[in-house]
Amino acid sequence: MSLMDALSNAITGTSAQSFALNNISGNIANSTTAGFKSTDTSFADMLAQTEAGTQPAGGVAISTRSNLGLQGTVASTGIATNLAIGGDGYFVVRQNLGTASAPSFGSTLAYTRRGDFAPDASGYLVNGAGYYLFAGASTGAPVQVPATATSALSSLSVSPAGALTGTLSDGSTQALGTLALAQFGARDTLASLDGGAFVATASTGAPSFGLNGATVTGGSVEQSNASISDQFSKMIETQQAYSSNTKVISTVNEMLQSAIAMYV
Repeated sequence: MSLMDALSNAITGTSAQSFALNNISGNIANSTTAGFKSTDTSFADMLAQTEAGTQPAGGVAISTRSNLGLQGTVASTGIATNLAIGGDGYFVVRQNLGTASAPSFGSTLAYTRRGDFAPDASGYLVNGAGYYLFAGASTGAPVQVPATATSALSSLSVSPAGALTGTLSDGSTQALGTLALAQFGARDTLASLDGGAFVATASTGAPSFGLNGATVTGGSVEQSNASISDQFSKMIETQQAYSSNTKVISTVNEMLQSAIAMYV
């Protein structure tokens, strides 16, 4: 390995650690965001040569891996329209392309674990990121709390079969639809959107709909699965690795300067 190879490896190393720090900072920033799923950085070595016996350590390649399967803590909020998933699955949501008073929903289905839903001006349940909850056998109907019930709604419950029921302050109940969670066999290949939502990709395949053993709890939200203590530990490791790579760059520079001085 030449000095230039060592320099190249160290440069890819600093770039990789900068990328990792960016993921860590995003996790820390969203440590209190409902339904947030943290991301990790995966590292893979790149060999500069392939001949047997002459393979020095090469640079590093990086990629992001989302921790979609890691359950966040379900915490009670006391807000009747909040919903939290326990187990596998995602709420089926869509974006409003119209206005709050005259909603018009796009055709693209998105999926989220963020369940801080609240009624909008028309009574439709929308989460804090602006995604509207959909239900029904084909997930084609937005969930709407009737205007006469919005202010009197005291709780939401979801049966094992997915029946979404609102209980009013007078003790009466009102059916609000059948909640069908989307579940994927290859959830790690979902593509991320802003606001903690995801869309299916060719690798993800079509979702199955239903609860299938998952639970949905009313008056609660799933908290972020990003642990502050874990993220700070990773940040320290990343900082040390970055500093080590910059030390290699400094050392290579000194050695190159010494080599140049020999011929001056």
